[in-house]
Amino acid sequence: MDFSKLSANQQLTVGAAAVMFIASFFTWYGVGGHLSANGWDSGWTAVLSIVLVVAAGVVLILEAMDKATVDSPADLTFYLAAAGLAFVILRMLWRLASLDRKFGLFLALIAAGVATFAAYQNRLDNS
Repeated sequence: MDFSKLSANQQLTVGAAAVMFIASFFTWYGVGGHLSANGWDSGWTAVLSIVLVVAAGVVLILEAMDKATVDSPADLTFYLAAAGLAFVILRMLWRLASLDRKFGLFLALIAAGVATFAAYQNRLDNS
């Protein structure tokens, strides 16, 4: 796998996808110090956002390995990351009233935003 084949924006997208995966194991919601939920336990919108952003990174890794079979990986990566960002935002808005937002949710929001921005820049460079 040769990451030098990837542009700076593509490398940033892969890095943000890795941060999103790591953030999925941090606490996203909690009540006091007793009850908490990570990204995988925070509902379907959280799980979908994680899967979509990580999939954007996987597409670029496959492209670096010359195994990508899509016609336009730049477009696909952007759409995956943008959809992931949308679902993170929905997860932030649709919370139970008694739960507090925690560090992992904010880290996931930043990672999804960075992945989307970098994928968008990459899409502009390829058009």
